[in-house]
Amino acid sequence: MAHKTREDRITLAGIRIHPLIGTTPEERSEPQECQADLTIWGDFKAAAALDSLENSIDYCGVLATVQQIARLQEYNLLETLALGIIRGVLREFPVTRVRIRLRKQPVSLLGAIDFIEVEMEDA
Repeated sequence: MAHKTREDRITLAGIRIHPLIGTTPEERSEPQECQADLTIWGDFKAAAALDSLENSIDYCGVLATVQQIARLQEYNLLETLALGIIRGVLREFPVTRVRIRLRKQPVSLLGAIDFIEVEMEDA
């Protein structure tokens, strides 16, 4: 019988970031609030058994990485920012997979929609 890899997950919901994002220079002239739900997968059994941060994922570290990537550069597209966050989290933390749902309310569509949302995942 094959040994099954553990697939525990942790979600950080409602992360607020303020990137310079938009398809026009006017949109990117000021930071816009975006919200993200970030889910990370890995084997968190040791963390649970030992009740130890050393064996888990530092949520504050993940949050700091997400915020740093959001401030790193200007972004035209939500998709570009979402992929950058996924790659950064995969690079910096011992996780096997990352999913992000990233939302913003475009200034040009105020009153017409609540928000635009992109969902991406990578391993």
